[in-house]
Amino acid sequence: QVAPDRGTVTMFGAPDGVARLMPDVPQKRPGRWSLRNWPVRRKVFAIVLLPLVLALAFAGARIYSGVTSARNLQLAADRTQMIPAIEDYLTSLQDTLLAYSTGGDTQSASNRFQAGKTALQTRLDGTDAPADVRRGVTTLLADGQKLIDATSANTIGLRERITTYAPILLTAEDAINGSVRVDDEKIRAQAQGLSRAVGARGQMFMQQLLLEQGGDLPEPELRTSMITVAGTEPSTLFDMSQVLGVDSPDTKTLQGEMVRRQAILSDPEQALVGNVDLRQSLQATDAIAAQIITRTTAEVTSAVQQQAGERRAAVIRDALLFLIAFVLALLVVWLVARSLIRPLRTLRDSALKVAHTDLEQEIARARAGDEREPEPLPIHTTEEVGQVAHAVDELHTQAVLLAGDEARLRLLVNDMFETMSRRNRSLVDQQLALIDRLERNEKDPERLESLFRLDHLATRMRRIGANLLVLAGAQVSRDHRQSMPLAAAITAALSEVEEYRRVEVGTVPDSALIGRVSGDTVHMLAELIDNALRYSPPIAPVRVSAVHTSNAGVLIEIHDDGIG
Repeated sequence: QVAPDRGTVTMFGAPDGVARLMPDVPQKRPGRWSLRNWPVRRKVFAIVLLPLVLALAFAGARIYSGVTSARNLQLAADRTQMIPAIEDYLTSLQDTLLAYSTGGDTQSASNRFQAGKTALQTRLDGTDAPADVRRGVTTLLADGQKLIDATSANTIGLRERITTYAPILLTAEDAINGSVRVDDEKIRAQAQGLSRAVGARGQMFMQQLLLEQGGDLPEPELRTSMITVAGTEPSTLFDMSQVLGVDSPDTKTLQGEMVRRQAILSDPEQALVGNVDLRQSLQATDAIAAQIITRTTAEVTSAVQQQAGERRAAVIRDALLFLIAFVLALLVVWLVARSLIRPLRTLRDSALKVAHTDLEQEIARARAGDEREPEPLPIHTTEEVGQVAHAVDELHTQAVLLAGDEARLRLLVNDMFETMSRRNRSLVDQQLALIDRLERNEKDPERLESLFRLDHLATRMRRIGANLLVLAGAQVSRDHRQSMPLAAAITAALSEVEEYRRVEVGTVPDSALIGRVSGDTVHMLAELIDNALRYSPPIAPVRVSAVHTSNAGVLIEIHDDGIG
């Protein structure tokens, strides 16, 4: 034999014919925090967590990139606001130099220069400009002020003014180009054309200054200086033509005027100082450059501002789309999880209710003869959860059917026990009546003793028959209808046991049992005394005593020396 807690044993045949017992290894239960022990809600959350985290990461990276790009474009748009300030500053610088050189209204020109300088400084201070642009604009402001101071003090000649102004013009062109740093090739080309238009106006200004004030210079030196200044016009014209269009009328006009000026400058017979044709050509080129500056400045600044706005709108759109998609994903996950968890929870609650309440009630009803089928679980789907619910319904139905079958079988057995007990009891009662008549008519002591023994055996047989009625759940008919003294009840119980001589009856109070319980009490006392006699040593006595209790009852104690 194997102890119950050792597990299942299996017989394995050995080569020598000897059987060996191999205990099965018990299956280890998963831990509390094991994945298999996770609730369905946590498992569903774990399934969708990784995709959602990845989506959040990628969307966050995209939105962050868009925000960064929009911020950079907005910064670039703010930086393009430097261009109008630089252009106004250069215009006021040129007007002031021209006023001092030609004897114009120097006070008004100086005031405009100071206003342009202050506006450019304010714009520089309020803009997060790149380091090179900041250095260039700072140099532009300082060098422009120095040039104006020297010109107003008349401590610098015409050529020095031009040679000092040329680096300022180049610095302004670089500052304009540096203020437009975007990835759009068209905008960069427009910015390049804008800076070259500013350079073209500067070149026209320097040639006009030589044209108006070059009388103090020798003719060959003046011509050489003007040819030198005009030497960079082809590259300037090329960059401006990228903005105007190669075949546009303004581009053709610029080309014609450049050829016209070169013809005048290359003709030694043409006087340069005060040359009307040269002045008209310079004014025509300056007018077209001014138009390019006015139009392109607005286009560049608005284009960069528009790109910044479009990028901001794109970021907002992407963020809203992602938020909507994320909310929809969460909603779908919630709906799917709800459609999975609610049936499972209903299945669990219904199965527990069936196991703890409904099944017991329905079994009792089936035993009472009510063979109605149980109510199915409130799950009507056809997926796995619904299939499990249908399986539980089938188990429930089979359990009720089995309970009904068991009840019918038990009823049949009880009926059989009751029939056999009542037939046996009838025979025993007839036997006791016969023995009683024989006892009354018998005079021989030996035969009378034998009859007493027969009477005692018959009484015990009647008790055993009553036990069958008790087991069958039938009502045992009792002969007592009147009250019975407690001592008489104990004596009657002794008459129904075999070794009544071993029973010692102690003091019994003067009490009585009402009629309807006296028969059952006698039967119960007989069973308890018989049990005490059977499970105690053969020579050991069994003591029966009775005493009153404090709550107006009687305590009957049957004491034996058996096991337990």
